[in-house]
Amino acid sequence: MDIAFAFPLNQWPIWLGVLIVSLVMLSAALRILDGQRRERLARFVEAHLAPRLLLGYDARLRRPLHYLTILAFAAIAVALAEPHWGEAWRSSRAQTRDIMVVLDLSHSMRAEDILPSRLERAKYKIEALSDRLRGDRFGLIGFAGHASQQSPLTSDRSYFLSVLHVMDTNTIGSLGTNIAAAIDEAARVFADDDMGLGESARATRAILLISDGEQISGDAVAAARSASAHARIYTMGVGDPRGTEITLPAVRATRLAQGVPQTHWSALDEDTLIRIAEAGGGAYVRLEPDDWDIDQIQQRMAEIATRSADGQVARRLTNRYQWPLALAILLFAAEGLWLVMLPSLRRRRAGKAIPVQVPANGQQHA
Repeated sequence: MDIAFAFPLNQWPIWLGVLIVSLVMLSAALRILDGQRRERLARFVEAHLAPRLLLGYDARLRRPLHYLTILAFAAIAVALAEPHWGEAWRSSRAQTRDIMVVLDLSHSMRAEDILPSRLERAKYKIEALSDRLRGDRFGLIGFAGHASQQSPLTSDRSYFLSVLHVMDTNTIGSLGTNIAAAIDEAARVFADDDMGLGESARATRAILLISDGEQISGDAVAAARSASAHARIYTMGVGDPRGTEITLPAVRATRLAQGVPQTHWSALDEDTLIRIAEAGGGAYVRLEPDDWDIDQIQQRMAEIATRSADGQVARRLTNRYQWPLALAILLFAAEGLWLVMLPSLRRRRAGKAIPVQVPANGQQHA
């Protein structure tokens, strides 16, 4: 039988150890409290005289309270772990945002001023962000001389990443860099989505433009200002502002100098990316070797509102936390019942303990 908990199954030895240690500490605390109770009783009567002087006294009558308390807290711990077993068809409903990733696939993204290359490092950052925002829908647009949607908005992370990983600088056939066309394509996707919803969902959307900022054609700032009616625009700069030399593709080199290889100095244009982000109501961050940049983007994305979205209908394990919780309630109820019964049990035991004396005249006296 399949079973799952609120924590990953490979962590169950850790949580089991924590539970055992906690129950041992609870047992020790109960024993300390019981010892303090016996000390208070010993102030009035010696322990070996207590059974004779106190009606029905027997320390063993309180032992069930100790065991019931420990078992009840163990049941509560199991309930908090949320055990799941038994499959049922369920529809998930989640709070989600729509994030359209716009990725620069122009030849300058092959530059290795950021290892292994600008494009490969950008892919890594996209995957890291999608891992942190698993509840959100991601889409993907690639652009060079023109823009093309590669992945629709989807909550299927595996599909999204599979498309991302196969993209390279040959995915878009045309040469050049047209950031404006890419932003316009993202705005078109969101506009079509609005028509399907029958209302604007701008507050729940974001465009994440990842590029070195080199713009050969189009007015990206004007496009960002127009697209801000559909989504906020965030930009991530990839590359070194000091620049690096790259070799142009063979086709373009042929056109430029009759087959003679040509080089181009490519540098990160932060000024353009900052102005795009400002026009789109978002923010700019430069790609960093660590995850500081992803932290910043995630914090910005957290400011975007979410909306309810129907998830997929699938067979899922049922949460059975009610069972151990009900057991804990019964155990606490049994503990209370035992406390109520203690006086009766003591009187009954005291009646059995009174010796019967038989005098010489044969009459019995209790």
